[in-house]
Amino acid sequence: MILKGNQRAGGADLATHLMNEFDNEHIEVAQIRGTVAEVLHGAFGEYEAVAAGTRCKEPLYSLSINPSAPISRDQYHAAIDRIEQRLGLSGQARAVVFHVKHGREHCHVVWSRIDTAKMLAVQISHVRMKLRSLSRELAHEFGLPLPEGLAHDRGADRARKKDMTLGEKAQAEETGVAPRQRRTEITDAFCRSDSADAFRAALKEKGYVLARGDKRGFVVVDRFGKVHSLARQIDGVRTRELNAKLASLPPEQVLGVEEAKAAIQQRNAGAQARVDARVNGRMADLASKLAARQAARRLRLDGRAQAIETEQSGERMSLHAAHKSEANKPFARAAGAIFALFDRVPGLRSVIAPLRRNPRINPAERHRIEEAALARRHQRERFILERKYKALSRLDARERRSLETVIRREMQAMEGGHEQNAQQRQDQIEVNKLDITLPGEKPDASFAAKKREGKDAWKVRQEKLAERYAQKQNRPKGYRHTREDP
Repeated sequence: MILKGNQRAGGADLATHLMNEFDNEHIEVAQIRGTVAEVLHGAFGEYEAVAAGTRCKEPLYSLSINPSAPISRDQYHAAIDRIEQRLGLSGQARAVVFHVKHGREHCHVVWSRIDTAKMLAVQISHVRMKLRSLSRELAHEFGLPLPEGLAHDRGADRARKKDMTLGEKAQAEETGVAPRQRRTEITDAFCRSDSADAFRAALKEKGYVLARGDKRGFVVVDRFGKVHSLARQIDGVRTRELNAKLASLPPEQVLGVEEAKAAIQQRNAGAQARVDARVNGRMADLASKLAARQAARRLRLDGRAQAIETEQSGERMSLHAAHKSEANKPFARAAGAIFALFDRVPGLRSVIAPLRRNPRINPAERHRIEEAALARRHQRERFILERKYKALSRLDARERRSLETVIRREMQAMEGGHEQNAQQRQDQIEVNKLDITLPGEKPDASFAAKKREGKDAWKVRQEKLAERYAQKQNRPKGYRHTREDP
Protein backbone atom coordinates (compact mmCIF):
# COMPACT_ATOMS: atom_id res chain seq x y z
CA MET A 1 0.00 0.00 0.00
CA ILE A 2 1.43 3.36 -1.08
CA LEU A 3 0.47 6.45 0.94
CA LYS A 4 1.30 9.92 -0.37
CA GLY A 5 0.12 13.10 1.30
CA ASN A 6 0.84 16.81 1.28
CA GLN A 7 -0.44 20.06 2.73
CA ARG A 8 -1.88 22.38 0.16
CA ALA A 9 -4.26 25.22 -0.72
CA GLY A 10 -6.44 25.73 -3.80
CA GLY A 11 -9.58 23.86 -2.82
CA ALA A 12 -11.40 24.68 -6.07
CA ASP A 13 -8.58 23.24 -8.23
CA LEU A 14 -8.34 20.16 -6.04
CA ALA A 15 -12.09 19.54 -6.24
CA THR A 16 -12.01 19.96 -10.01
CA HIS A 17 -9.10 17.49 -10.23
CA LEU A 18 -10.91 14.92 -8.10
CA MET A 19 -14.11 15.20 -10.16
CA ASN A 20 -12.37 14.97 -13.55
CA GLU A 21 -14.24 12.20 -15.36
CA PHE A 22 -11.97 12.26 -18.40
CA ASP A 23 -8.88 11.07 -16.53
CA ASN A 24 -10.78 8.51 -14.45
CA GLU A 25 -12.99 5.65 -15.50
CA HIS A 26 -15.23 5.92 -12.42
CA ILE A 27 -15.62 8.52 -9.63
CA GLU A 28 -17.48 8.03 -6.36
CA VAL A 29 -17.78 10.63 -3.62
CA ALA A 30 -18.13 8.27 -0.66
CA GLN A 31 -18.19 10.75 2.24
CA ILE A 32 -18.29 14.48 2.99
CA ARG A 33 -18.12 15.14 6.71
CA GLY A 34 -18.28 18.31 8.76
CA THR A 35 -19.75 20.71 6.18
CA VAL A 36 -23.14 21.97 5.11
CA ALA A 37 -22.32 21.53 1.42
CA GLU A 38 -22.86 18.12 -0.10
CA VAL A 39 -20.47 18.54 -3.05
CA LEU A 40 -16.68 18.77 -3.11
CA HIS A 41 -16.44 22.34 -4.39
CA GLY A 42 -18.74 23.58 -1.67
CA ALA A 43 -17.08 21.52 1.06
CA PHE A 44 -13.56 22.69 0.18
CA GLY A 45 -14.89 26.24 -0.08
CA GLU A 46 -16.13 25.93 3.52
CA TYR A 47 -12.73 24.59 4.59
CA GLU A 48 -11.02 27.65 3.14
CA ALA A 49 -13.65 30.02 4.53
CA VAL A 50 -12.96 28.73 8.05
CA ALA A 51 -9.21 29.01 7.41
CA ALA A 52 -9.67 32.70 6.51
CA GLY A 53 -10.06 33.35 10.24
CA THR A 54 -6.53 32.03 10.87
CA ARG A 55 -3.08 32.63 9.43
CA CYS A 56 -2.92 29.19 7.82
CA LYS A 57 -1.93 29.35 4.14
CA GLU A 58 -2.37 25.61 3.44
CA PRO A 59 -5.60 24.59 5.18
CA LEU A 60 -6.02 21.26 3.37
CA TYR A 61 -4.23 17.93 3.77
CA SER A 62 -4.62 15.67 0.74
CA LEU A 63 -3.76 11.96 0.90
CA SER A 64 -3.86 9.27 -1.78
CA ILE A 65 -4.15 5.58 -0.88
CA ASN A 66 -2.98 3.11 -3.55
CA PRO A 67 -3.18 -0.53 -2.46
CA SER A 68 -1.07 -3.06 -4.33
CA ALA A 69 -4.11 -5.37 -4.56
CA PRO A 70 -7.87 -4.75 -4.36
CA ILE A 71 -9.27 -4.28 -0.85
CA SER A 72 -12.79 -3.85 0.50
CA ARG A 73 -14.45 -0.57 1.47
CA ASP A 74 -14.38 -1.58 5.13
CA GLN A 75 -10.61 -1.98 4.87
CA TYR A 76 -10.35 1.41 3.15
CA HIS A 77 -12.30 3.11 5.94
CA ALA A 78 -10.31 1.28 8.61
CA ALA A 79 -7.09 2.48 6.99
CA ILE A 80 -8.43 6.05 6.75
CA ASP A 81 -9.37 6.08 10.44
CA ARG A 82 -5.94 4.71 11.40
CA ILE A 83 -4.14 7.31 9.28
CA GLU A 84 -6.37 10.09 10.62
CA GLN A 85 -5.56 9.17 14.21
CA ARG A 86 -1.81 8.84 13.57
CA LEU A 87 -1.60 12.24 11.84
CA GLY A 88 -3.61 14.00 14.56
CA LEU A 89 -6.59 14.76 12.33
CA SER A 90 -9.24 12.87 14.32
CA GLY A 91 -12.62 14.56 14.19
CA GLN A 92 -11.61 17.01 11.46
CA ALA A 93 -13.89 17.65 8.51
CA ARG A 94 -12.98 15.39 5.62
CA ALA A 95 -14.01 14.17 2.17
CA VAL A 96 -13.40 10.67 0.75
CA VAL A 97 -13.37 10.06 -3.01
CA PHE A 98 -12.78 6.76 -4.83
CA HIS A 99 -11.30 6.64 -8.33
CA VAL A 100 -10.93 3.82 -10.83
CA LYS A 101 -8.10 4.54 -13.28
CA HIS A 102 -6.62 2.04 -15.74
CA GLY A 103 -8.70 -0.67 -14.08
CA ARG A 104 -7.24 -0.05 -10.58
CA GLU A 105 -9.15 1.49 -7.69
CA HIS A 106 -7.53 4.00 -5.36
CA CYS A 107 -8.77 6.49 -2.81
CA HIS A 108 -8.28 10.20 -2.11
CA VAL A 109 -8.93 11.73 1.31
CA VAL A 110 -8.90 15.47 1.98
CA TRP A 111 -8.99 16.85 5.54
CA SER A 112 -9.43 20.35 6.85
CA ARG A 113 -6.46 21.21 9.07
CA ILE A 114 -8.34 23.94 10.96
CA ASP A 115 -9.51 23.06 14.46
CA THR A 116 -12.72 25.13 14.70
CA ALA A 117 -12.78 25.00 18.51
CA LYS A 118 -9.32 26.58 18.84
CA MET A 119 -9.20 28.28 15.40
CA LEU A 120 -5.70 26.89 14.91
CA ALA A 121 -4.23 24.68 12.21
CA VAL A 122 -3.35 21.12 13.21
CA GLN A 123 0.43 20.73 13.12
CA ILE A 124 1.43 17.64 11.12
CA SER A 125 5.09 16.70 11.59
CA HIS A 126 7.29 13.77 10.45
CA VAL A 127 4.71 12.90 7.80
CA ARG A 128 6.97 10.72 5.64
CA MET A 129 8.07 8.55 8.54
CA LYS A 130 4.50 8.14 9.80
CA LEU A 131 3.10 7.27 6.38
CA ARG A 132 5.95 4.82 5.72
CA SER A 133 5.28 3.08 9.02
CA LEU A 134 1.54 3.02 8.33
CA SER A 135 2.15 1.52 4.88
CA ARG A 136 4.00 -1.41 6.43
CA GLU A 137 1.41 -1.91 9.18
CA LEU A 138 -1.60 -1.79 6.87
CA ALA A 139 0.05 -4.01 4.25
CA HIS A 140 0.81 -6.62 6.91
CA GLU A 141 -2.70 -6.35 8.39
CA PHE A 142 -4.50 -6.64 5.03
CA GLY A 143 -2.12 -9.26 3.61
CA LEU A 144 -0.74 -7.01 0.86
CA PRO A 145 2.78 -7.22 -0.58
CA LEU A 146 5.08 -4.35 0.34
CA PRO A 147 5.92 -1.93 -2.48
CA GLU A 148 9.48 -1.81 -3.76
CA GLY A 149 11.64 0.37 -1.52
CA LEU A 150 9.51 -0.04 1.64
CA ALA A 151 10.80 -3.43 2.75
CA HIS A 152 13.81 -1.82 4.47
CA ASP A 153 14.56 1.64 5.77
CA ARG A 154 17.55 2.19 3.49
CA GLY A 155 15.57 1.16 0.46
CA ALA A 156 12.80 3.51 1.57
CA ASP A 157 15.26 6.37 1.84
CA ARG A 158 16.53 5.72 -1.68
CA ALA A 159 12.97 5.49 -2.98
CA ARG A 160 12.07 8.71 -1.19
CA LYS A 161 14.90 10.58 -2.90
CA LYS A 162 13.61 9.46 -6.31
CA ASP A 163 9.91 10.00 -5.53
CA MET A 164 7.97 11.78 -8.23
CA THR A 165 7.04 15.25 -7.05
CA LEU A 166 3.80 16.96 -8.02
CA GLY A 167 5.66 19.11 -10.54
CA GLU A 168 7.35 16.08 -12.11
CA LYS A 169 4.02 14.26 -12.25
CA ALA A 170 2.41 17.19 -14.05
CA GLN A 171 5.32 17.33 -16.53
CA ALA A 172 5.09 13.58 -17.13
CA GLU A 173 1.35 13.82 -17.84
CA GLU A 174 1.93 16.73 -20.21
CA THR A 175 4.91 15.38 -22.13
CA GLY A 176 4.43 11.62 -21.81
CA VAL A 177 8.06 11.17 -20.66
CA ALA A 178 8.27 9.58 -17.23
CA PRO A 179 10.99 10.78 -14.83
CA ARG A 180 12.47 7.28 -14.74
CA GLN A 181 12.83 7.22 -18.53
CA ARG A 182 14.44 10.66 -18.53
CA ARG A 183 16.90 9.65 -15.80
CA THR A 184 17.79 6.49 -17.72
CA GLU A 185 18.56 8.44 -20.90
CA ILE A 186 20.67 11.08 -19.15
CA THR A 187 22.50 8.51 -17.02
CA ASP A 188 23.33 6.47 -20.13
CA ALA A 189 24.64 9.59 -21.88
CA PHE A 190 26.81 10.42 -18.86
CA CYS A 191 28.24 6.91 -18.49
CA ARG A 192 29.26 6.49 -22.14
CA SER A 193 30.88 9.93 -22.41
CA ASP A 194 34.55 10.35 -21.54
CA SER A 195 34.60 14.15 -21.51
CA ALA A 196 32.38 17.14 -20.89
CA ASP A 197 32.09 17.91 -24.60
CA ALA A 198 31.15 14.33 -25.37
CA PHE A 199 28.52 14.40 -22.63
CA ARG A 200 27.04 17.63 -23.98
CA ALA A 201 26.98 16.13 -27.50
CA ALA A 202 25.29 12.96 -26.22
CA LEU A 203 22.65 15.05 -24.45
CA LYS A 204 22.04 17.06 -27.60
CA GLU A 205 21.58 13.84 -29.56
CA LYS A 206 18.80 12.75 -27.19
CA GLY A 207 17.09 16.14 -27.38
CA TYR A 208 18.47 17.74 -24.19
CA VAL A 209 20.41 20.96 -23.84
CA LEU A 210 22.97 21.42 -21.07
CA ALA A 211 22.55 24.80 -19.32
CA ARG A 212 23.63 26.60 -16.18
CA GLY A 213 20.86 27.31 -13.68
CA ASP A 214 20.40 30.48 -11.69
CA LYS A 215 20.39 28.89 -8.23
CA ARG A 216 21.33 25.28 -8.95
CA GLY A 217 24.49 24.17 -10.72
CA PHE A 218 24.01 22.50 -14.08
CA VAL A 219 20.54 21.80 -15.43
CA VAL A 220 19.15 20.13 -18.53
CA VAL A 221 16.34 21.48 -20.67
CA ASP A 222 14.37 18.80 -22.49
CA ARG A 223 12.83 19.11 -25.93
CA PHE A 224 9.59 20.39 -24.40
CA GLY A 225 11.32 23.31 -22.68
CA LYS A 226 11.09 21.83 -19.17
CA VAL A 227 14.02 22.44 -16.81
CA HIS A 228 15.45 19.63 -14.64
CA SER A 229 18.28 19.56 -12.15
CA LEU A 230 21.14 17.59 -13.70
CA ALA A 231 22.34 16.11 -10.41
CA ARG A 232 18.91 14.52 -9.81
CA GLN A 233 18.82 12.97 -13.29
CA ILE A 234 22.00 10.87 -13.03
CA ASP A 235 21.78 7.72 -10.92
CA GLY A 236 24.77 6.64 -8.88
CA VAL A 237 26.80 9.82 -9.42
CA ARG A 238 27.48 12.38 -6.73
CA THR A 239 27.24 16.09 -7.41
CA ARG A 240 30.97 16.48 -6.70
CA GLU A 241 31.86 13.93 -9.38
CA LEU A 242 29.49 15.60 -11.84
CA ASN A 243 30.98 19.05 -11.28
CA ALA A 244 34.49 17.64 -11.62
CA LYS A 245 33.67 16.12 -15.01
CA LEU A 246 32.00 19.32 -16.27
CA ALA A 247 34.64 21.66 -14.87
CA SER A 248 36.45 21.75 -18.22
CA LEU A 249 33.52 23.50 -19.88
CA PRO A 250 34.15 27.25 -20.19
CA PRO A 251 31.33 29.25 -18.57
CA GLU A 252 30.79 31.32 -21.70
CA GLN A 253 30.10 28.14 -23.73
CA VAL A 254 27.30 26.97 -21.41
CA LEU A 255 23.95 28.53 -22.18
CA GLY A 256 21.65 30.01 -19.59
CA VAL A 257 18.22 28.57 -18.98
CA GLU A 258 16.37 31.18 -21.00
CA GLU A 259 18.87 30.92 -23.86
CA ALA A 260 18.52 27.14 -23.88
CA LYS A 261 14.73 27.43 -23.97
CA ALA A 262 14.96 29.88 -26.86
CA ALA A 263 17.32 27.54 -28.75
CA ILE A 264 14.98 24.58 -28.27
CA GLN A 265 11.98 26.65 -29.30
CA GLN A 266 13.76 27.77 -32.45
CA ARG A 267 14.88 24.23 -33.22
CA ASN A 268 11.38 22.82 -32.71
CA ALA A 269 9.54 25.64 -34.49
CA GLY A 270 8.64 23.58 -37.54
CA ALA A 271 7.82 20.46 -35.54
CA GLN A 272 5.67 22.47 -33.13
CA ALA A 273 3.67 23.93 -36.01
CA ARG A 274 3.04 20.45 -37.37
CA VAL A 275 2.05 19.18 -33.92
CA ASP A 276 -0.35 22.10 -33.41
CA ALA A 277 -2.01 21.43 -36.76
CA ARG A 278 -2.44 17.75 -35.94
CA VAL A 279 -3.75 18.55 -32.47
CA ASN A 280 -6.35 20.96 -33.87
CA GLY A 281 -7.51 18.40 -36.38
CA ARG A 282 -7.71 15.64 -33.81
CA MET A 283 -9.49 17.90 -31.30
CA ALA A 284 -12.13 18.68 -33.90
CA ASP A 285 -12.91 14.96 -34.12
CA LEU A 286 -12.81 14.02 -30.43
CA ALA A 287 -14.08 17.20 -28.78
CA SER A 288 -17.61 16.53 -30.04
CA LYS A 289 -17.80 13.28 -28.04
CA LEU A 290 -16.54 15.00 -24.92
CA ALA A 291 -18.95 17.90 -25.47
CA ALA A 292 -21.87 15.47 -25.77
CA ARG A 293 -21.00 13.85 -22.46
CA GLN A 294 -20.56 17.23 -20.80
CA ALA A 295 -23.88 18.41 -22.24
CA ALA A 296 -25.63 15.39 -20.72
CA ARG A 297 -24.07 16.19 -17.35
CA ARG A 298 -25.10 19.85 -17.63
CA LEU A 299 -28.60 18.78 -18.65
CA ARG A 300 -28.98 16.99 -15.32
CA LEU A 301 -28.00 20.18 -13.51
CA ASP A 302 -30.40 22.18 -15.69
CA GLY A 303 -33.18 19.80 -14.66
CA ARG A 304 -32.29 20.33 -11.02
CA ALA A 305 -32.31 24.12 -11.54
CA GLN A 306 -35.75 23.94 -13.15
CA ALA A 307 -37.04 21.80 -10.29
CA ILE A 308 -35.70 24.27 -7.73
CA GLU A 309 -37.34 27.18 -9.57
CA THR A 310 -40.65 25.31 -9.62
CA GLU A 311 -40.41 24.51 -5.90
CA GLN A 312 -39.56 28.10 -5.01
CA SER A 313 -42.47 29.45 -7.06
CA GLY A 314 -44.83 27.01 -5.36
CA GLU A 315 -43.54 27.96 -1.91
CA ARG A 316 -43.96 31.68 -2.62
CA MET A 317 -47.50 31.15 -3.89
CA SER A 318 -48.40 28.96 -0.91
CA LEU A 319 -47.04 31.48 1.57
CA HIS A 320 -48.82 34.33 -0.17
CA ALA A 321 -52.13 32.38 -0.13
CA ALA A 322 -51.71 31.57 3.58
CA HIS A 323 -51.00 35.21 4.41
CA LYS A 324 -53.96 36.34 2.31
CA SER A 325 -56.28 33.90 4.07
CA GLU A 326 -55.07 34.94 7.52
CA ALA A 327 -55.32 38.65 6.70
CA ASN A 328 -59.05 38.22 5.95
CA LYS A 329 -59.80 36.77 9.38
CA PRO A 330 -61.67 39.02 11.90
CA PHE A 331 -58.82 39.19 14.42
CA ALA A 332 -56.28 40.25 11.81
CA ARG A 333 -58.65 42.85 10.36
CA ALA A 334 -59.41 44.23 13.83
CA ALA A 335 -55.73 44.34 14.81
CA GLY A 336 -54.91 46.15 11.59
CA ALA A 337 -57.65 48.72 12.16
CA ILE A 338 -56.53 49.33 15.76
CA PHE A 339 -52.88 49.79 14.79
CA ALA A 340 -53.92 52.15 11.96
CA LEU A 341 -55.99 54.21 14.42
CA PHE A 342 -53.14 54.46 16.94
CA ASP A 343 -50.74 55.52 14.17
CA ARG A 344 -52.83 58.65 13.67
CA VAL A 345 -52.09 59.81 17.22
CA PRO A 346 -48.46 61.02 17.46
CA GLY A 347 -48.23 60.45 21.21
CA LEU A 348 -49.28 56.80 20.92
CA ARG A 349 -46.89 55.82 18.16
CA SER A 350 -43.91 55.29 20.48
CA VAL A 351 -46.11 53.32 22.90
CA ILE A 352 -47.63 51.11 20.24
CA ALA A 353 -44.34 50.53 18.35
CA PRO A 354 -43.20 47.49 20.47
CA LEU A 355 -46.63 45.91 19.95
CA ARG A 356 -46.40 46.41 16.20
CA ARG A 357 -43.00 44.64 16.15
CA ASN A 358 -44.37 41.66 18.09
CA PRO A 359 -45.21 38.92 15.54
CA ARG A 360 -47.55 37.20 18.01
CA ILE A 361 -49.79 40.24 18.19
CA ASN A 362 -49.36 41.79 14.75
CA PRO A 363 -49.99 39.28 11.91
CA ALA A 364 -48.57 41.71 9.34
CA GLU A 365 -45.19 41.74 11.10
CA ARG A 366 -45.15 37.95 11.21
CA HIS A 367 -45.96 37.84 7.50
CA ARG A 368 -43.05 40.17 6.76
CA ILE A 369 -40.62 38.03 8.79
CA GLU A 370 -41.78 34.82 7.08
CA GLU A 371 -41.46 36.35 3.62
CA ALA A 372 -37.95 37.62 4.39
CA ALA A 373 -36.90 34.20 5.71
CA LEU A 374 -38.28 32.48 2.62
CA ALA A 375 -36.50 34.95 0.34
CA ARG A 376 -33.17 34.38 2.12
CA ARG A 377 -33.54 30.61 1.81
CA HIS A 378 -34.37 30.89 -1.88
CA GLN A 379 -31.39 33.18 -2.43
CA ARG A 380 -29.13 30.70 -0.66
CA GLU A 381 -30.43 27.86 -2.85
CA ARG A 382 -29.85 29.93 -5.99
CA PHE A 383 -26.33 30.77 -4.79
CA ILE A 384 -25.54 27.09 -4.25
CA LEU A 385 -26.91 26.30 -7.70
CA GLU A 386 -24.83 29.08 -9.26
CA ARG A 387 -21.74 27.74 -7.53
CA LYS A 388 -22.47 24.31 -8.99
CA TYR A 389 -22.66 25.85 -12.46
CA LYS A 390 -19.29 27.55 -11.95
CA ALA A 391 -17.76 24.32 -10.68
CA LEU A 392 -19.18 22.49 -13.70
CA SER A 393 -17.69 25.07 -16.05
CA ARG A 394 -14.27 24.63 -14.43
CA LEU A 395 -14.65 20.86 -14.69
CA ASP A 396 -15.55 21.08 -18.38
CA ALA A 397 -12.49 23.25 -19.03
CA ARG A 398 -10.24 20.84 -17.11
CA GLU A 399 -11.51 17.83 -19.04
CA ARG A 400 -11.00 19.64 -22.33
CA ARG A 401 -7.41 20.47 -21.32
CA SER A 402 -6.88 16.84 -20.36
CA LEU A 403 -8.10 15.72 -23.78
CA GLU A 404 -5.82 18.21 -25.51
CA THR A 405 -2.89 17.10 -23.34
CA VAL A 406 -3.41 13.45 -24.30
CA ILE A 407 -3.67 14.28 -27.99
CA ARG A 408 -0.65 16.57 -27.90
CA ARG A 409 1.40 13.91 -26.13
CA GLU A 410 0.53 11.39 -28.83
CA MET A 411 1.34 13.83 -31.62
CA GLN A 412 4.65 14.80 -30.02
CA ALA A 413 5.62 11.14 -29.67
CA MET A 414 4.74 10.61 -33.33
CA GLU A 415 6.79 13.66 -34.35
CA GLY A 416 9.70 12.46 -32.22
CA GLY A 417 9.60 9.10 -34.00
CA HIS A 418 9.68 10.84 -37.36
CA GLU A 419 12.67 12.94 -36.31
CA GLN A 420 14.53 9.87 -35.09
CA ASN A 421 13.91 8.05 -38.36
CA ALA A 422 15.09 11.10 -40.30
CA GLN A 423 18.28 11.24 -38.23
CA GLN A 424 18.92 7.55 -38.84
CA ARG A 425 18.47 8.06 -42.58
CA GLN A 426 20.88 11.01 -42.51
CA ASP A 427 23.47 8.92 -40.66
CA GLN A 428 23.08 6.12 -43.20
CA ILE A 429 23.60 8.61 -46.02
CA GLU A 430 26.89 9.71 -44.47
CA VAL A 431 27.99 6.08 -44.14
CA ASN A 432 27.14 5.47 -47.79
CA LYS A 433 29.12 8.54 -48.86
CA LEU A 434 32.26 7.31 -47.12
CA ASP A 435 31.73 3.81 -48.49
CA ILE A 436 31.56 5.17 -52.05
CA THR A 437 34.66 7.35 -51.70
CA LEU A 438 36.70 4.53 -50.12
CA PRO A 439 36.29 1.36 -52.23
CA GLY A 440 38.35 -0.77 -49.85
CA GLU A 441 36.24 0.23 -46.86
CA LYS A 442 33.46 -2.17 -46.03
CA PRO A 443 30.12 -0.71 -44.87
CA ASP A 444 30.09 -0.26 -41.13
CA ALA A 445 26.52 -0.28 -39.80
CA SER A 446 27.66 0.92 -36.39
CA PHE A 447 29.46 3.93 -37.77
CA ALA A 448 26.56 6.31 -37.01
CA ALA A 449 26.38 5.03 -33.47
CA LYS A 450 30.17 5.47 -33.05
CA LYS A 451 29.92 9.00 -34.34
CA ARG A 452 27.28 9.84 -31.75
CA GLU A 453 29.45 8.58 -28.91
CA GLY A 454 31.45 11.80 -28.85
CA LYS A 455 34.02 13.89 -30.61
CA ASP A 456 36.97 11.81 -29.42
CA ALA A 457 35.70 8.63 -31.03
CA TRP A 458 34.89 10.60 -34.18
CA LYS A 459 38.46 11.94 -34.38
CA VAL A 460 39.94 8.47 -34.02
CA ARG A 461 37.73 7.21 -36.81
CA GLN A 462 38.66 10.12 -39.06
CA GLU A 463 42.37 9.57 -38.49
CA LYS A 464 41.99 5.91 -39.39
CA LEU A 465 40.17 6.71 -42.61
CA ALA A 466 42.73 9.38 -43.54
CA GLU A 467 45.60 6.91 -43.02
CA ARG A 468 44.00 4.27 -45.23
CA TYR A 469 43.25 6.84 -47.92
CA ALA A 470 46.91 7.97 -47.82
CA GLN A 471 48.03 4.37 -48.26
CA LYS A 472 45.76 4.07 -51.27
CA GLN A 473 47.25 7.20 -52.87
CA ASN A 474 50.83 5.93 -52.43
CA ARG A 475 50.22 2.73 -54.40
CA PRO A 476 51.97 2.45 -57.84
CA LYS A 477 50.16 3.14 -61.08
CA GLY A 478 48.23 0.14 -62.45
CA TYR A 479 47.89 -1.44 -59.00
CA ARG A 480 44.75 -3.55 -58.62
CA HIS A 481 42.91 -3.96 -55.30
CA THR A 482 42.85 -7.46 -53.75
CA ARG A 483 41.12 -8.99 -50.76
CA GLU A 484 44.42 -9.28 -48.90
CA ASP A 485 44.75 -5.49 -48.82
CA PRO A 486 43.90 -3.91 -45.50
